[in-house]
Formats: sequence, C-alpha cells, structure tokens
Amino acid sequence: MKKLLTLMLALCIALTMCSGALASRGTYTSGGVEFELTDEGYPVMAEPITVSVVTFATTPEGAGAWETPNDIVFFKNMKEKTNIDFTWEVLSSSAWSERVQLLIAGDTLPDVFLKSRFSATQLAKYGADGSLYNMLPNFETYAPDFYAYMTEHDLLKYIVTNEGVYGMPYIYDSEGIRLNKLYINTEWLKNVGKEMPTSFDELHDVMVAFRDNDANGNGDATDEIPAGFQDMSDMLATFSNAYGLMNRGAAMGQSYYLDADPADESGNTLRFWYADDAMKDVLRMAKQYYDEGLIPSTFFDADYNGSQWSQFIGENRYGMHDAWTSAAGDQVDNFIAMDRAPSDTWNYCYGYVGTKGGLVITKECQYPEAMMAWGNYMYTMQGAYDYFLGVEGETYTIDEDGHTQLTDWVLHNPDGLSSEQALLRYSIYSGGANPGLCTDDTFKGGETYWTSLEGNKKFDPYLVSPIWEVFPLSEEGSEIVNNTRADISAVINEYCAGFVAGRKDIDADWDDYKTRLEQAGLEDYVWAFQEAYNSVNGLN
Repeated sequence: MKKLLTLMLALCIALTMCSGALASRGTYTSGGVEFELTDEGYPVMAEPITVSVVTFATTPEGAGAWETPNDIVFFKNMKEKTNIDFTWEVLSSSAWSERVQLLIAGDTLPDVFLKSRFSATQLAKYGADGSLYNMLPNFETYAPDFYAYMTEHDLLKYIVTNEGVYGMPYIYDSEGIRLNKLYINTEWLKNVGKEMPTSFDELHDVMVAFRDNDANGNGDATDEIPAGFQDMSDMLATFSNAYGLMNRGAAMGQSYYLDADPADESGNTLRFWYADDAMKDVLRMAKQYYDEGLIPSTFFDADYNGSQWSQFIGENRYGMHDAWTSAAGDQVDNFIAMDRAPSDTWNYCYGYVGTKGGLVITKECQYPEAMMAWGNYMYTMQGAYDYFLGVEGETYTIDEDGHTQLTDWVLHNPDGLSSEQALLRYSIYSGGANPGLCTDDTFKGGETYWTSLEGNKKFDPYLVSPIWEVFPLSEEGSEIVNNTRADISAVINEYCAGFVAGRKDIDADWDDYKTRLEQAGLEDYVWAFQEAYNSVNGLN
C-alpha cells in the first residue's frame, strides 16, 4: 500500500512538472497585481510585492540566530513560492502593547500584524473604527482552505465581531493542546508504595503519602511538595470537577467564570459558577490541600508565580501537577497522566479557537486579498508542517504510521540548541498566537509528547459536552465586560484566596463575597455574555 501511495505521489508530481506550472484554483487581482491561488493553497504573484509586518517573536539564541525573520527558512521558501517579500518590525511580548498603541494613535500602521497580541475586544474595536481590514466577505474566495475548515467545524461564528472578521486565528486541532490532565510522578508512587490514584479521594491519599515520606528519595523527607498548581484559578478549575461546576469547559469557564445553569434544562442560560453555592465545596477542598501542606506554603504570596512551578518540577519537588503537557526536563518521562479522570466528568478542556489575531491585515495594506491567500496556506496540512516544523528530512520525518518525528538535529542539536531554539531557525512559531492549524502531527511541543497523547486517551471518555468556545461580544457587551471584568476578578482574588488561606470564613463571609460581586457589575457582565451566547446560537 505504501509503495502504491508513493507511485501515485510521484505521478502527481510528474504531471505537475509536465504542465509547466502549479495547478491553480483561480486568477485574481490584488492591489493591481495579478496572482494565482494554487491548489497548494498559497498565492503566486505575477510580479514581486513587499509587505510591511509588525510581529511578536521569541528572541533567537546560539548558532544560526537570525537578525530578521527573512533569514528564516520558512520565509525564504515562502518568498520563493509566492513572490511576496516582507519588511519587519519584531517586538518582544513586553514591548507589544505600548508600541502598537503608538502605531494606532499615530495612524502609522503596518500592512500586517503577525502573531499579534490583540484581544478579541481590541480586534472588534479597531475593526469597527476602520483600522483593520474585514476579511469575512472574502474568505471563501481567497482563503478557501481556512473557510472550509471553519465551516466544517462550525467555528466561523466564534470569530465574527461587529459583523466582521479582523484576524485569522490560531486553531487547536489537537486534544493535547486543549485538554488539561493530571500527571503523577510514578517514581514517587513507587517510593511510597502507592498505586496510581483513580479518584479525588485516592489522589488526596497519595498526596499525603508524598508529604509524609521521602518520596523523591534524596534523603530529606521535608522538601516534597505533593501537588503543583500554577495559580489559584488553575487549582480551583481542577477541583471544580468534583462538584459539577465549569460544566462547559475552560474557554468560558476558567477565563470568564461562566458555564451552563443546570436549572435550565435547555442549557441556554449562563451561570457565574464562581458564585454558585457548590463553589463553597470547591473552596473547602482547596483549603484542605492548603491547610495540610499539600500545596506550597507560598502559594498565595505576592511573589509566587508560574516560574516557581517550573522551578520545583526541575528540582524534583513535585509529586503531581496539572497541565496540557507533562513536566519537562529530567522528569518528563516520570510524570504519567492518571489512568482516568478523578471524577465522572472532566471539564478542563478548551475549544478549537485560540488567539484570534494570528494574521491581522490593516487598512494600509495594498494587497489584502493576496495576504489572505498567503495566510490561507497555514491552514493546509502542508502549510502547517512548513510553518511549525520546517523542512521534511531536515527538521522532521514522517514514519510508516504517518506520524511526525523530529530529527536528531532538532532533538540533539550539535550546537547545543534546545529543540525550540533549533526550530527557530525555520519558523517563528514559538510563543504562540500563530495563524495556522495546530495538530498532533504538525506541532511538536510538550503538548504532543507521548505522555500527553496517552493522557488524552485516558481523560477523553470523561469530557463534558459540549465544550464552549469564547462567545464574541457585541460592541455594547465589550464595553460592559471591559468596565467590569477587572473589578470582578479583584473580588474573586481577594475573597477566594482569603477563603483558601483562612483569612476569610467560607460560610460566614460568603454573602459578603456575592454582594461584592454584584457591586462590581456582575449582573451586567453575565448579561453581556448571555447576549453573545444568544447571538451565536440564533436565540436573539
């Protein structure tokens, strides 16, 4: 069968070569320049054009580091294919907001933003004021692969704001990227004589055993931290599974604290689950872990952050952690996902649509149709391979089962580069917010490492359904959420941290907590998202 497929592929290549040109889906004009949209999914301009780009990119290091993305293999190859060249302004994540605000305020926009840090609200705002190009009417013509994917998965409605689409999003067609799992240090399990837990009760017993014994085997029985969570939101989202909360997944549930109210059998009424009485049980569970020393004693300190989470894993001090990917470094193969979700349902899963500003075309772009076609290529499988993984045979191979494997040059780079640094010679994918189709085979980060893929199989049978995407807000709804979200989050942080750390009483102070949420604008906040939900689902 494999030989037959190889012969068929060779025949297709031969026919293409004989024709003297790439097969075309159509010939179009953009900014007065003719281009062909090839069957492969990218444009070929009849004459060279140059497009200005502002992008976020991870700073390269070591041998072969680039000074401009034009030095990167992906952009070299794309220039050769398409006749499109770029001039670049590359920003760090920390510099993004200030610089972009200056560009917008000064009306000195580039032609394109790539890997933008625009929020959905900002895309809607700048789209409405005419700063950004509305791609929605032209997807089917100039971005047919993107349009076909979004239509097939019924996702287009989640990126429409103010009757337009102002960015091509990062698409997570990978459960490894979407699904958060619980990983247990199996070496620690052996050292304390415990089996893999299968429920929250058993998980608690294992954590106690980790705490009370020299689980990491270094001769110090006091340096173990049984359970690792990156922050309070992460911990409460995990424990919410035990009490039926966050029942429509994490995109709306963790980021905006909303799920479906079980009192409405239709499932069409939104609930602010952080204020539901069942949340008190979640907080009691978290408080038990905190009081018993199962999470770091510094968890609620001002200087606690995700870097400490990584540090403790690197020091072999964590017995369990939750994440999309198992712990990196020397411990990567020791952390194995639980054999099943610890509750009958599992909610910690995001939707397909990630950041929505992967490719943003501005009003200044003379060639918007051509740039849509350029972006379209990243939503084909070959385009995704090219963008995320580089060149077959150099940075990746495809095995007999059709699965992608990174080459030894990437995994064990002779210049001492990490895998990410090596791939930075081929792509600027690192750091996220990419325009493109991210799958288990086209993306080879920790989320698609074998421990994560095996974990997906274990947790998938327990996933809640449906998993909500983020609902795009109306202009009025955006204004309401912008005016209330920070205040609501501040109340949550003050009270929930206080409840877990013992500074506030879960029962005695619960009504005060709900009152403060209402004062922060909770009713309007929920209304804004309810309106968005109704609009997406045709209920208005």
